[in-house]
Amino acid sequence: MSLNIMIAGCTRDERDGVEASVKAAFGDRADTEPWNVSLVNIANQWSIEIDGPEPPYKGLSLVAASTELTTCLREALVSAGNGAGEPGAAPSAPGNGASAASQGERQERHECEECAAPFQVQYAALDGEGTDLFPVACPHCWHVNKVPIAESAGTNGDYSARAI
Repeated sequence: MSLNIMIAGCTRDERDGVEASVKAAFGDRADTEPWNVSLVNIANQWSIEIDGPEPPYKGLSLVAASTELTTCLREALVSAGNGAGEPGAAPSAPGNGASAASQGERQERHECEECAAPFQVQYAALDGEGTDLFPVACPHCWHVNKVPIAESAGTNGDYSARAI
């Protein structure tokens, strides 16, 4: 089994660090299960598509800040597997100082501007919080769409997209 990592949008020197971050996030899973991870660097953030061995990990898309790559990948694996991730890995608390109780989980359907395929964007929003347009890579064709996302989630890169 293997971990296939595809990286675009960075220098050759940066690739080694990104590859190491991905390998650290996947740990032993990379040795026992087939995984494909595609990363595209867009304005100091990574648009990531994960295609794993089981349905919850197929077409999993997310955005991560360059400095949070390993952590975001681990959290996405735990979240997609409903706690089936590595021991000790758990989703982080909201980064904007708000309690989890004051946040509402949003799941919104969108269609890609390029291929017209449907995808779902998931994020947490505060009650009454406004939205702004943020980049989301289509999990089908990688076209970068601009979709409305709660300002705190979009600014922190705390949102993900998956094929539906």
